[in-house]
Amino acid sequence: MSEALLVGVDGGGTNCRVRVRGIDGSLVGEATGGTANVFAGLDAALAVIVATVERALEVGGLGPPDLARCHAGLGLAGANVPSVAEALHARHLPFAAFGLETDAVTACRGAFAGGEGGIAILGTGTAYCVRARGAQTLLGGWGMLVSDQGSGADLGRRALAQALLALDGARPRTPFCDAVLARFGGSAEAVVEFATGALPRDFGSLAPLVWDFAEGGDPVADRLVADSLADIEPMLRRMTALGAPALALLGGQAPRYRPRLAADLRAILVEPEGDAMEGGIDLARAIHRAAGGRA
Repeated sequence: MSEALLVGVDGGGTNCRVRVRGIDGSLVGEATGGTANVFAGLDAALAVIVATVERALEVGGLGPPDLARCHAGLGLAGANVPSVAEALHARHLPFAAFGLETDAVTACRGAFAGGEGGIAILGTGTAYCVRARGAQTLLGGWGMLVSDQGSGADLGRRALAQALLALDGARPRTPFCDAVLARFGGSAEAVVEFATGALPRDFGSLAPLVWDFAEGGDPVADRLVADSLADIEPMLRRMTALGAPALALLGGQAPRYRPRLAADLRAILVEPEGDAMEGGIDLARAIHRAAGGRA
């Protein structure tokens, strides 16, 4: 069998998801791997991507030799940073060809099936993409050190900061603060040791604690969520100003933010038609066509 295969990769800070389809659109297989965070190590991220594609091929009864038939659409967090994109294109990948876009772009491709709209990725990180009026615009998505407000990683990092302030007696010590500190044996030193080597997904592991206590009425946790909304809602309004007729919320934090949004924003939310992997496959199909293939 020598027909081309189309691969959609959704590489985020928590995990890498891959879907493989035949050129006729038939599903070959899907697989999930570890983190594909390029900022934590490009070569490690690429190794995870290739290994996850191999597992998706295995689901369909194929193997590593079939990587050479793959046209891959890579949607990777951080691909909007020029140095990252340049470094990735300089690496050898075992695919017939590949295209690279940030995960927000592939998510938007998938959510609106190539049509107009805007997406907000509210997961381990945050990123926004608008496709409208013949243009494509990216907002945010610069990583948790300078961006990603409202992300799971950001919520987790700020939860640690609030817990330490409470431990010092500078802020109220609520049950939420006690629960955060309990994760580290009540030790500020243990919190610092954790934070020193933590990846975004590690900070993000604390986000469910924030949400659970916020929804239970804890004032410190509730304020963390309210502050995040104060960052997220202006981004959603900016997307509508850029012409997005509808918005889709994606990512693990999205279901919990959704009911807290302002009513006018909730009114234009829609369910995505497809996911980021389908957006990657749409990119892969374009790559295949550009190489002279038919799809």
